Amino acid sequence: MYGINARQDSGFSVGSGNFVITDLNSLPSESAILGEGWIFVPNIDYSDIDNGSFEYEDYIYVPHADNVSISPSNGWENLGPNATWQNCDGEPVFKLYERDGKHKITALYMSTVHFNTPEATYHLNIPEANGLVVVYCNGVKLGTMWNRVDEWTSSLGFGYGHVPIIPDENGDAKLIIAVSASETLYNPGILGLPSIADAGDSYKFVVVPTLWYAIQVTLFFFLLVGGLLISRTYKHKSSVYLLIIIELFVLAYTFVDCHFITQTSVIREVTKYVTLIIISIFTFLFMNAILRSSSNDGKGTVINKILPAIVTIVGLSFIVIVVFNQDVLGTNFPHITGIVFSIAVYVISIILMISIYNHGGNIIFGSTALTCYVLFFFNVYAIPSGIYDVPSYSFSFIIVNLVVEIYYIVRYVIQSRELEDTNKRMQHLVKEKTQHISEINRDLFNTNKRLMENEAARKNVLSNVSHDLRTPITAIRGYAELLLATGEKMNDTQRKNYLSNIIKRATQMEQIISDIVELTRLESNSNEFQFTDVSISELLDEICMMYESDLEHTKKCLSLSIPDTDPLIVRADPKKISRVFENLISNAINYTFEEAEITVKAWREGDSKDLSSQVVKIDIIDNGIGIPENEIANIFDRFYRAKNSGQNIKGTGIGLSIVKTIIDHHDAQITVESTIGTGTIFHITMKATYN
Repeated sequence: MYGINARQDSGFSVGSGNFVITDLNSLPSESAILGEGWIFVPNIDYSDIDNGSFEYEDYIYVPHADNVSISPSNGWENLGPNATWQNCDGEPVFKLYERDGKHKITALYMSTVHFNTPEATYHLNIPEANGLVVVYCNGVKLGTMWNRVDEWTSSLGFGYGHVPIIPDENGDAKLIIAVSASETLYNPGILGLPSIADAGDSYKFVVVPTLWYAIQVTLFFFLLVGGLLISRTYKHKSSVYLLIIIELFVLAYTFVDCHFITQTSVIREVTKYVTLIIISIFTFLFMNAILRSSSNDGKGTVINKILPAIVTIVGLSFIVIVVFNQDVLGTNFPHITGIVFSIAVYVISIILMISIYNHGGNIIFGSTALTCYVLFFFNVYAIPSGIYDVPSYSFSFIIVNLVVEIYYIVRYVIQSRELEDTNKRMQHLVKEKTQHISEINRDLFNTNKRLMENEAARKNVLSNVSHDLRTPITAIRGYAELLLATGEKMNDTQRKNYLSNIIKRATQMEQIISDIVELTRLESNSNEFQFTDVSISELLDEICMMYESDLEHTKKCLSLSIPDTDPLIVRADPKKISRVFENLISNAINYTFEEAEITVKAWREGDSKDLSSQVVKIDIIDNGIGIPENEIANIFDRFYRAKNSGQNIKGTGIGLSIVKTIIDHHDAQITVESTIGTGTIFHITMKATYN
């Protein structure tokens, strides 16, 4: 396990080179802070201590500074206001050590700590440093910290987050901290206040960050796997991919900054700078992607193409300058450009949200993500401290992870619910459409059936019409040929008889055509009907009187039965409804035997009820030849004639079709009862108009 050296400094400090620790529990924090009272010796390397050419007491013979303060930001570039140089005129010049074309500068931080309880175990923690740090206590090398690679040889070294302090028999611990750094570094030396803590607190500084970063890496992999799975349901997938890249580089920055990845100081600083610039670039691309996806009106189309390119080019230009000209690491250029670039990304993103993408479902999420970005960079540049070796910017990383993962989970759940609801609606619509299609298929089937029936009826009509027309035409032709053949030989009586038959047959043809035309007109044009109040009693009385005169010299009898005081008023077309009764009475006369009784009856039914429930019923009854039971359903079809109608009874087969059409237009009903050899009854029911 390895913990990051970036604990929360308490501010507790000492003012001399000798610091006495009696009881850590009595201190204002869990660790004693060694911020002041150091002795600084330049131009001494850890190799000088290893080969015995320099010991702790030798500092009084070489240039050194007393009362040195540790600077949390500038290393040995700033030794504090109380530092005084000894054995030299002013501040000495740092020597450059060269080997294999590489240059470095070296220095020592020295201090003596006295423990009243030397039997206890204590650890030294250095939260931040630039360079290779080697710690000695009472001449014994305790371990290497921070850089895991030797600045000269680039050989792999082993480093510690904490090193145990071993005091002598008097409880004194003479500390020497040797730092070797590249000449190109802007701020070499110790950058965080060293502290001394007991073994239990040191254990916390190892375990707590280990668990913290395990959680951090776990959350990242949840985002990686979950994001890739969830993004398949998104229309704009780029935002998810960009977010994964950002979080990957944040993890990379953490590993580099906290020395999980072994590097020299120069490579470490370059890598950190490059990583931060890349994070800024991809953060802007991410913000642009989610804001663009939340806007459906096409606003900012040119801007959201040009600005990302500009930001990317500027960021890459800064990276190229630092990578190919590492001398700028000895200046403020990396620090200033990093801050300015981060601020520029933030400001441009805010302007885009306010001026262009000022609406849409991702604005809240974009604002939250941008806030986390600001917190991250603020902690990186301004607050390099942390709690239990956990740097403060990693908290921003966790916040971003949690916010993003919760957002995408919620969005995925919402989309899943929407898809489920949509699926249910689609199933319902499919069911409705299937039912509708079934109904259409059924209608098509019935329509097709009717078309086939109509086709059969058409053929039957053509057959009947051709038969009915052929008969009079044949007769007319025969009479005409006889007249032509006999010429003057035919007497006047025969001639008149033949001509009379020709006229009769022509009239029959005219009647057939007239019936067809009338039926077609009735079926296609409802304007043919002129409705008014009609007395069924009076109408039937007139019709029956007309037919009684035609039956005077026959043995057929026609009788009428109607109320004496009830006119039986209905809403009807007088001419059309008269045609109904005339056709039915005429058929009754034609399809009865020589001695026949035809009865016409009319009466009101439901006269004790409300007028809307009252009806007028008419029956036409005969004792004629009857209709076969299996043919009753077809008698209202065009040109249909029952098989027992007989060849000698003249008719077109259209009369009952006309009757049915007129009855339907009157919103009335007609039914038939018939028995072969007994007779037929036609029942007509019409709505009553007046009492």
